[in-house]
Amino acid sequence: MSEDLKSRIALVFRAEVAETGFNHVSVVHLMKKSGIRRQTFYDNFQDKYDLLGYTIQAMMEADVESNIDRLDWEEIIAQVFYSAELNRDFYKSVYSSQKEIDVIGEISRHITVLLRKIIKEEGMTDNRRASNFVTFFSIGLTYTMIDNLFSHHPLDYDVIADRVNSALHFTLSNHTSEK
Repeated sequence: MSEDLKSRIALVFRAEVAETGFNHVSVVHLMKKSGIRRQTFYDNFQDKYDLLGYTIQAMMEADVESNIDRLDWEEIIAQVFYSAELNRDFYKSVYSSQKEIDVIGEISRHITVLLRKIIKEEGMTDNRRASNFVTFFSIGLTYTMIDNLFSHHPLDYDVIADRVNSALHFTLSNHTSEK
């Protein structure tokens, strides 16, 4: 299956999950809505959980990895929070209604890629302390994003992105001043 076809299925899947909830989306319905034979789905995905993993990976790659060499890291973080806000219903549904795919882990893996790039750009050594920072900050950033989606009074994406960026700048400036 071409990446374009997989992306088309993922786009329909994302919209259906946002509208009806993850538990109410079936492969049969997705394929009817996509205009694709059901067997074509199973030739490329094991089940809707496999599609979920692919969808989150594709969304995060579009936000992080595809921008990593062309945008400042602050802009990428803003993009991640903007995308989360745009896909609020999708993320809320897949986070709260299934446990087969580790949504936090999937998202934080991509944030880790960005944080490792920041560390390298700042001339910091990617040692054990830096690795611990990357692990905990990426998980914390991801939980911050998810928590904001469930909040009764969520912050706008730009406000929360500014706070995350400020925290990163603070951490980086304190690290460089310790040298």
